[in-house]
Amino acid sequence: MAGAGIRRLFGKNLKRIRLQRGLSQLQLSMATGLTHNFINDIEKGDKWLSSESFDKLISALDIAPYCFFISENGGNLSANADPYLIDFSDSLQKMAHELQQRYGNESARLTPPPASADKTAE
Repeated sequence: MAGAGIRRLFGKNLKRIRLQRGLSQLQLSMATGLTHNFINDIEKGDKWLSSESFDKLISALDIAPYCFFISENGGNLSANADPYLIDFSDSLQKMAHELQQRYGNESARLTPPPASADKTAE
């Protein structure tokens, strides 16, 4: 179950980020070399991706890797959430904080896009 939760979170964030960038799945497919169907399956949480595919998404969307793993509530998962996801979310939040402290505002890639922009797009 933990793996499925991470896939869904990743897919939801991929869709949100893609829409914020004004890209269709087809446009993202062309920019990454991944198939349209594969991107759709990732966004639905049905499939996972390799590190190479992850790198292609990061490059095409010009975003920091951790942004794909941030929950809508800023990483504060509910008490009844899967313990694995809570630990995973805590680790990612700590890593994000450390990166922001280390690099400050030097790179927009370290700043996650706002979560509220996709509410009307879904």
